[in-house]
Amino acid sequence: MSGVPGADLLCFRQAQEAGLQGTFRAFLSSSNQNLASLVKRSDSTAHPILNLMGQYLFPNWRSLFSDSTPPMTPRLPLYSFNGRDVWTHPNWPYKAVWHGSSPIGVSGRGLQCGDWRQSDHVTGLATRLPGGRLLRDSTEERCQTPLIVLCVENSYPSPYTQ
Repeated sequence: MSGVPGADLLCFRQAQEAGLQGTFRAFLSSSNQNLASLVKRSDSTAHPILNLMGQYLFPNWRSLFSDSTPPMTPRLPLYSFNGRDVWTHPNWPYKAVWHGSSPIGVSGRGLQCGDWRQSDHVTGLATRLPGGRLLRDSTEERCQTPLIVLCVENSYPSPYTQ
């Protein structure tokens, strides 16, 4: 992945290729980045989390870090930037999401695949799908396993800009 900056760049490029505006970041914690801080505190309760088709997933960013986070199921559809259904498409044979985070959104005990730069002989935190609660039901996975990296929009257009 070339670290979090490399994953962020992939999210940015794929969003641009899909014609999306805004800033998209990888849903990953590292030794110097907590997942909870990807979205500004002032925005963390202001907007629901939607998928690329505009379907409701979660009430807001802060809700991802609560005890009441619902399990990830196909009822909460996830799509790639090119519109593929992550639940059913063969591009993602391993149904699990990398995150490297504790349930409260802070870096998870050094389990981030060497800050997302190496895959041999290290492990990272992920949540298996379906049925896992995104950060609550984490498992250690071998980093050479090609799991899903979610991209999240962390900037919101101002109602005063055109």
